[in-house]
Amino acid sequence: MPSAVSAPAPLPLKRGVALVTAGYFLSRSLFCLIGIRFDGMDNLNSFLQFIDPPLLQHDLLASLYYSSFPPLYNLIVGVMLKLFGESAAAFSILHLFLGWMLGLVLFVLFSDLGIGRRVAAAAALLFLILPPAILYENWLLYTYLETLLFTLTVWCFLRFIQTRRFSWSLALFACAAALALLNARMMFFVFIIAFFLWLAWRQGGRPPKFARTAALSATPLLLVVLVMAKNAWLFGTFTVDPHFGFHMGNGFIFEAWRDDETHAVCESDYPLLLIPPTLFPSAEKAGLEPPAKTGIPILDSPTRSTGYANYNSKLYLMLSPMYTDELVDFIQHHPLLYARFVKNALLNYWQPSNEYSFWQTDNPYGFSRLKNRQALGLYDSIYSKVYPLFLLAYLAGMIGVLCVGWSRRWADAYSVTLTFALATVAYNMLAVFVTLGENDRYKFTVEPLLWVIAVCFLAQLFRGRKSKI
Repeated sequence: MPSAVSAPAPLPLKRGVALVTAGYFLSRSLFCLIGIRFDGMDNLNSFLQFIDPPLLQHDLLASLYYSSFPPLYNLIVGVMLKLFGESAAAFSILHLFLGWMLGLVLFVLFSDLGIGRRVAAAAALLFLILPPAILYENWLLYTYLETLLFTLTVWCFLRFIQTRRFSWSLALFACAAALALLNARMMFFVFIIAFFLWLAWRQGGRPPKFARTAALSATPLLLVVLVMAKNAWLFGTFTVDPHFGFHMGNGFIFEAWRDDETHAVCESDYPLLLIPPTLFPSAEKAGLEPPAKTGIPILDSPTRSTGYANYNSKLYLMLSPMYTDELVDFIQHHPLLYARFVKNALLNYWQPSNEYSFWQTDNPYGFSRLKNRQALGLYDSIYSKVYPLFLLAYLAGMIGVLCVGWSRRWADAYSVTLTFALATVAYNMLAVFVTLGENDRYKFTVEPLLWVIAVCFLAQLFRGRKSKI
């Protein structure tokens, strides 16, 4: 017998966008009322990702050219400094814009995956009011932009699969290029190309039209190659970021400090690995000949105008291969200790993203970013306690994606896109092999994708159960 109550009419796309927009800015107003403020402006003065603020403000292009770190976020920060100075309000507005865009992209991604627009709007807003989203949105670092770019990449991938249009493929690779220039995600290009080759193989072994289109639209890679060529010319390394050993050494310190056996081995055979790369005060103490002067401030000065270390100096370029050599030797001779490092990094990866070490009182570097966590108070504490339920949903969703993809032979946009999202999470997890201590922050950059996977899995379960009633 047909129901006497008709199903509600689908929510129009424009109304869904308006709902997400209104909900997002209302939530931010409420969080502002309870004391949430944009934090981390002092990161500009100390964090290794930033060029010295006066150089960014007054000599932006030359500073970007001679910097050995990925240039995109420093370009954005430099433009902001030129326009607004060190205004926390201006950077807060920028991050509010990023959060709003993240909400809209999540909404249209859910909608294009077949989730009803009311549920899509609710799911997008729910993610944006969780403590991790609030904390990262109000913290000055590239993490929030990287999160938006990963989510945007998956949506562009879905639109390309659905439409086969060159513009969506170009947008997909533009996002990949931005990730490479933001955080040296160079291998993401290789990952995307490998995924398309796998997809072509699944469809009969012959590259379909959309695979050829994807290959042609990989032109944003040329911009990344230009940056790599610049680094090869200036620093002798054909890479977006020639500081691999520096980064891995900085992450390894967390393990060396807290694991007695690793500490004893390093103290005996690898003393360099007990010294955080960020704490080298001079070339002499590092056992190096002082680098020759170039007459370029960003390369010559060991410190910034703020008194903190200048990580773009030639000294740190000299230190990075030293750490690489020590770490490779350590891994070769102590694989079990390295396996323990990876295990701990993996556990750290799946921690709640709001438990990020730089927001803890026991942070070994002495930083404390507790103001916003204290403002969230009980809400932050409750989220940490119920997080295992979120983790269970994430893990169930990932298994569900593989099952759905296998059952459908990856023949539709839904299963292919969710598999691509899952593969992107797996790619992101590779960080556990090279760093420890910030993996929960790295996970946040793909947490919207985990959220999409979990919501789609739950929606599939609900639809299946409803069809049997």
